[in-house]
Amino acid sequence: MTEMDWQDKAWDMIYRQRKIKEAINYLNEVIKENPQNDQAFSIKANALNQLASETKNWDHTVKALRCAEEALQINRNNETALFNRAWSLVDLGRPTEALEYADKALEINANNVYAWYNKAWAHHLLHQIKEALMCCDKMKEIRPEFNGWAEKMKNRIKNRKFPEHLAKFSNPQ
Repeated sequence: MTEMDWQDKAWDMIYRQRKIKEAINYLNEVIKENPQNDQAFSIKANALNQLASETKNWDHTVKALRCAEEALQINRNNETALFNRAWSLVDLGRPTEALEYADKALEINANNVYAWYNKAWAHHLLHQIKEALMCCDKMKEIRPEFNGWAEKMKNRIKNRKFPEHLAKFSNPQ
């Protein structure tokens, strides 16, 4: 199987088939075959972050953070690992660190809509409303098909809505 074949299969399992646990098992096999496969670790981080978001089991986020870290040890410029590390850090309530990794992902690819989304979340948690809204606008500029996603985030920011696990951020410090 070529490199793109396994990646396409993993992404398909995560987002089209919605078989996240199966995708994680599949990625474990890919990693077993090549323990230096930074992209497999970064996609696994994505799958674990997605699983955490869907199940509200934040232990998956801790595992995702470790996978992103593993990928970055192999390749410090792995864009997918950088934005997944930012995603994990947001969900773990560490927005300042999340901004650092979202910015690193954007240094590699300024059009990474997922890094902009994580950056919006980090600014939202830090009560940096203007910056968070600007990130949402940037998402729409880069990928107009993400307009609904960006508008939903903007609504969350404007109404100061936080998920339960990040409720501690609802009041400015």
